[in-house]
Amino acid sequence: MNGLINQQVLADQIHRQVDEFLQKNKPLPRTAKLTKETRENLFHGKSAEWIRLFIFDTYPETNEINGGWVLNPRKTIAGKTTTILVKSAIKWLDEHEYEIDWNAKIPR
Repeated sequence: MNGLINQQVLADQIHRQVDEFLQKNKPLPRTAKLTKETRENLFHGKSAEWIRLFIFDTYPETNEINGGWVLNPRKTIAGKTTTILVKSAIKWLDEHEYEIDWNAKIPR
């Protein structure tokens, strides 16, 4: 019965499916920068400026100094790179999803 199944085609199909599965089910990183991907995944695609104003400034409990999940929410002497503790951020954002005014506009 050798030859009824093309082994290479089968192996390629399995590799594609495994790759797709791994891409969809990647483990969460421990930390993330405030990149476009992070903003899209956690903050409805809002800009870094919007997130700083309407989340980090409005909810000071998000700052790690106050026991929160964001390190260096704004550039300071202590640090310039904003870092998000991903699992804690997801939990907090889920709990506060309806408190945040996602339609708020940055004052100009």
